[in-house]
Order: sequence, then structure tokens, then C-alpha cells
Amino acid sequence: MVKNNDMGNLFKFCTGVSKLDFYPFTEINNWKNLGYWLLVLKPYIDKENTQDGILETYHFCEKSNTFEATVCLKATWQDGTPISSFEAAMGIAKGLAHRKTSCSIQVKGTEEITHFGWEKKHYSGVEIISPIKFKLTLTGLVENIKGVLEDILSFTTLRNIIWPVRLNSFTHPIYDPSYFDIISKYPIKFESGKYFLSVLGNLVELSTLKNKTNYDFYFNTFDFNQYKNSHDSEENFNVNKKQNMHTFFAIFNSLSDNFSSIESRQKISSIFRTIAKELQNEENIQLINGHIDKDEPGYNPDIKWDENAFEFPEHLKEIKIAIPFPSAKNKILKRFEADAEKYLIKVKWIDMSDEEHADNNFDLQIVIARIQGNRQIWIQNIINSHSFIQQLEKFPRTLSSLKKINLNSASTLPLNSNLLNEFEEICHTECSIAPIFRYHLHTYSRKNLPIVLNISEFKEFYFSLNR
Repeated sequence: MVKNNDMGNLFKFCTGVSKLDFYPFTEINNWKNLGYWLLVLKPYIDKENTQDGILETYHFCEKSNTFEATVCLKATWQDGTPISSFEAAMGIAKGLAHRKTSCSIQVKGTEEITHFGWEKKHYSGVEIISPIKFKLTLTGLVENIKGVLEDILSFTTLRNIIWPVRLNSFTHPIYDPSYFDIISKYPIKFESGKYFLSVLGNLVELSTLKNKTNYDFYFNTFDFNQYKNSHDSEENFNVNKKQNMHTFFAIFNSLSDNFSSIESRQKISSIFRTIAKELQNEENIQLINGHIDKDEPGYNPDIKWDENAFEFPEHLKEIKIAIPFPSAKNKILKRFEADAEKYLIKVKWIDMSDEEHADNNFDLQIVIARIQGNRQIWIQNIINSHSFIQQLEKFPRTLSSLKKINLNSASTLPLNSNLLNEFEEICHTECSIAPIFRYHLHTYSRKNLPIVLNISEFKEFYFSLNR
């Protein structure tokens, strides 16, 4: 914490990334960006309080697949100007076009919305009714377009989140993608290459990893363990342990020579789960029998992934493991690496958040996804990613199951228990996507600060006064 006499206290929020980026119209490759986006950005739909969302009211007509909405006058740009219906509508239309690897729906007639000058063109699926009201016509090959769209606009499905850009202002009458302006939960400013939030009379810097240490807030345990000061411990922080569940699993690369046999995949998945089982009493770890727990739709009581065998495949000399970001290399993965080295097996880690140097030639990929209530939306969306399709190429039953789940929107309300049950059985039979463990998302706030970082079921991260 740094004292700033002009603007109150200045605190540092650990983003876990080296560079911040609020431009919405690119594919989401670095999952860690979601942490600060979900702290700062207002969703289109706020399910807890409509006044906190960009849209005040909306209606979806399932017969015509049209979405009609009215913008909230409290949803303003940083100079206090309310967002226009044109900006809100175009943010959705273009945002969906840049989520092709994880999204199954689009706005009609937007095939060229990714081209230069997109903001000046007319699209058949976009209708501006008034300065505060618009209508969109949606298309898609999925069964439940309404549910999929609501999940996206409410930030329920994380890899699909979208937000608008300012298309005109007094200072920038022509759209400029380099001009920073967003609809945010807290006032935000960009100065000297840094972003600052104004939070309840305090300033919070969205700090990158260039700061190295002295962070006051962390939004997950992985970052806390890796980036905290050497003299810091949980005793120095207020830890919010609300029940916000995530799943940590491995997708085997079916094209890998190392894991061409089901026996080799079973051995590796069992080692991961055995380590997780041994650490669950001292770590934030929950081990369940498969991907789907007993109180969730699709649960299969006959499925139980092994968690007691510890034997590396005999032929294994090196294993390449892709991780979503550096701090995902937690105690379980570090223990796996140490145990592998005892058997003279080299483990090479590939950081998928490093877009310039990421190598797709790996043996398995670690994936982290949120469990929304009793739903695992990643099961429905993963098939939209070309890279995941390539990995699963030689797991035909898994691919077929995922395609059916996507087509039928099986992870969108109302859930399709039969298809999810089938997915659970097939994953286990082919040993294609292996569940390792679940964990709760914890936030960390340095003690004795005037504000604390919280988790909400829908809002994700937010600050409140420390009472």
C-alpha cells in the first residue's frame, strides 16, 4: 500500500498479467485477463441488479430469434455520457464475431463486421429503434440461442464475454480503436501507461507483473502463492472463501505419440489425481469421482476415475504440458514434475498465455473452467475451438459427444442430463479429458485496509468497505 495525499490511499491489485488490454474485438487467448475484466467491466445484463448492467430491460423472441433491449441511462462512458443504443448493439454484433472459437451464435448479416470500417456499415440483423432501444436478429446452429446469448451478456460463460467500445465522442468524433474508454463498475483512468480505479474514496492500481511485489489484492490462490512477498502469508490477508467453484482438468493430445495408448493416459491421469488426493487436506482441493458431481445434472454413479495408482508409462522420457498461464503451475503440477524427474522424465512447460512463443506441440493441456451453479458451460463451448478439435481428433466418441452437447446447448438452462451423462461416460472410456480436482476461487485483501475484495455469484469481483 502506498499513501497518496492528493487522492487518498493507493492500493495495488495483482492482475497476474504483464500487459493490460481492454480492446474487446480480438479472440480471448490469455485467460488471466478475465480477472481484471470481471472486476472492472459492466456486463450487458446484471442478474442481481438491472441498474448495474448496460441493458435495463430486454426481451428475446424465440420464434424469430430477435433480441430487443433498452440501454440503462446509468451505463456511462468515463466522461458521464450514457451509452447509445447504436454503441450497445454494435458491441454485441461485433463482439460475437470475435468469439468464433468459443461462441456458436452470431448477429445476422455481420459476415463483414470484422473488416476495416465496420462501424460505418449497415447490417441486416442490427436495427436501431431509438437512441436508447435496439433490436438484433440472431443466427446459429444451436438449439437454445436465447440461453446462450443470456449467458454471454451476463458474463456467465467467461470465454465469451463481450463489451462495447465508444464509437463517437466530442473529443473523438471518428472511431479510434486506440482511444481508451469503457463502461465500468468504477471510474477508471489511464495515466502514464497505468490504469487506476476510483473505489470508495481510494485509488486501486491494476498492477501488472512488472511490479513484482507489494500487491494488496489477489483474485485467486495461484497468483497469491506465486507473486506474494516472501514475508507474506495468509495471516497477513483477509481471505474470502465463498463457494465459487472451478474445475482443473487435463485434455490429452490424441496426436501425441507419448499417449497413443489408453493405458498411458490412464496412468498419467491417475498420478495427477493421486497427488491431488494427498494434498487435499492442506490445499484448496476437492476431489470428485469424475467431471460431474452427484448433485449435478449428468452425474453417472458408475464413473470413478482412479486416484490410487502411481506408475509412469515405461517408455516416457519427456512430457510437454501446456498451462493457461504461469501461476497455474500449482503445487500439484510442481509435485508431478518432481516425481517425474525421479524417474528421469523431463517435464517441459508451455505457457499458452505467451501468444508469441506458445507451442502447440504438447502432449496434454491443463484447462481451468468455472462451474456456474451446477453447470459446466465449458463442456458446451470447448468444441468451438479449432485447437481443441485438433487435440481430440483421434478421440472420435469424445468429439461426437461434444458436438451433440454444443448443438443441443446441453449446458445451457434447461440442461440436458442425458447428453452430459453420455459425455462423462465417454471421457472415462477413452480417457480423453481427465478431471484432476476442483477448487474454490479465493480472493485476498491485505488486512487493515479500508476496502476488501469480494466474490459474488454473478458480479464476480467487487470491492466493499472493510467493516
